[in-house]
Amino acid sequence: MSGNSKSWKLPLLSVLLLILSSGCQGWAPQQREFSQELIEERLRRGPLQAVTGTPKYILLEGYPAAYRHAIAEGIDAARNYFGEFGPVRVYVLGRTEDGADSAAAKQDFLRHYCEPRSATAPRGYEEDCAGGPGQRLLDVATSGGMEAYQSLVIHTDPPYSELVFINAHAWGESDMPLRGIHEYVHVFQCSHPEAPGWLMEGGAVFFEVWLGAQNGWVDPRQAMRWSLKNALEAMALGKGLVDMEYTRDLPAAMRPFHRQVAYDMGCWAVTYMIGNSPGRSVAGFRDSFYSLLEKSGWRTAVTEYCGVESVEAFYRDFERFMQQPTEDQLQFYESLRP
Repeated sequence: MSGNSKSWKLPLLSVLLLILSSGCQGWAPQQREFSQELIEERLRRGPLQAVTGTPKYILLEGYPAAYRHAIAEGIDAARNYFGEFGPVRVYVLGRTEDGADSAAAKQDFLRHYCEPRSATAPRGYEEDCAGGPGQRLLDVATSGGMEAYQSLVIHTDPPYSELVFINAHAWGESDMPLRGIHEYVHVFQCSHPEAPGWLMEGGAVFFEVWLGAQNGWVDPRQAMRWSLKNALEAMALGKGLVDMEYTRDLPAAMRPFHRQVAYDMGCWAVTYMIGNSPGRSVAGFRDSFYSLLEKSGWRTAVTEYCGVESVEAFYRDFERFMQQPTEDQLQFYESLRP
């Protein structure tokens, strides 16, 4: 997720180098000529994989280390729940009031950001990292812009995930670990096959609230009520989950509704899925649903996990659920089992 306000969204990045996190299955390095076909295969199967190492953190010198620690708390909460996936590099940077982020510090940050991207870049996929994407991060930080997102560096061997947090302190102390949870959920998702935007972002928001509440970082009832309000506003305008079935690029016409449908409505769709599954268990969703996703793809996984005849039937049932009284919906969420 990223943004310059409380509205969170993922940036749409080049499909060749940095890909919008979509959902994919674990991938093992292959000695093959790099091509667009290999990019597509990695995205379909999943660029990321189970790993034994831990995330690598890069902090812009001069930006307070306390902010990195707050973000890391959320990432660690998600790692403890989902396991180790990646590889992951975490970039934390922002503007400092006293100008402590010197030119030398910025150059050092660029080096850490660009070297792994260029070390194994295949011919034809080289980039001016220091003058392009790397400099853009520093420019956003210096301007006071706020971003948090996960992206994939797809052209390296192996591919790896970048988690970027810019001026995250401006969101507030408790929000920093929540954003860490959200982005690491995308890392887990990207070790499985592709899934639609509503399932990707909705799942990340769901676990942001679920794990955040366990650690005292968020009031789950308040957060779920807020997401419900946003989702219902989009439904009143005729928007639904079917509008967020993208797996790569968000349709331009849906950009104004991305937060409300993919994130908020998606969060409640995941809630509804879990509540209508055998056992009604959140851990069961993590384990059983993603196992089905690997075997059969997202459409079959949704129908088998929820016991419905089709995704369209699931959408219809979900829309009826969303018309219930708010208190009934909140109690439905609160009745889910760990």
